[in-house]
Amino acid sequence: MTKLSSLENVVRVIFPSTMMREGELLPAAFKLRERDGKAETYVSVFRQYHDTFVSDITAFDKAQNLPCAIMNVGEIHASSLFVEANEVKYSVLAFPTATYASHAGIVIRIAGIPIEGNGTKAFTSLGIGECSAFHLIAIRRHLVEIAKKRITTVNGFL
Repeated sequence: MTKLSSLENVVRVIFPSTMMREGELLPAAFKLRERDGKAETYVSVFRQYHDTFVSDITAFDKAQNLPCAIMNVGEIHASSLFVEANEVKYSVLAFPTATYASHAGIVIRIAGIPIEGNGTKAFTSLGIGECSAFHLIAIRRHLVEIAKKRITTVNGFL
């Protein structure tokens, strides 16, 4: 997959019932899930400056006018933190699909190992088992700090 330019913005669609509480963006907004027995490998976002962005996000939103977080790719790429001396890095890559050409993803790695789903493989391989849930929240919270700066709604792009 292609790494996105630092000049781009990406948009995370927020589902208020699970990703917000009392108007506050939660770390759950950046949770990698387990679906159909398969772990997600990136946090799904849309490329704001892509030709199909408006049609993709409105098709995805299905007229609910959901909240969205706008994040600069350069800010995401420049972000890092450390978990028990292991650097956590964030990359934003293009992941176009047949349905959404503007689809992309935020890939998270710890010590160069991709974090997938609940992070068990990555944390276990680094000997960080007991506190992995706490560390995952800190890793997601880092993205929340970037995302909460610019919240709008899908209708805000139309």
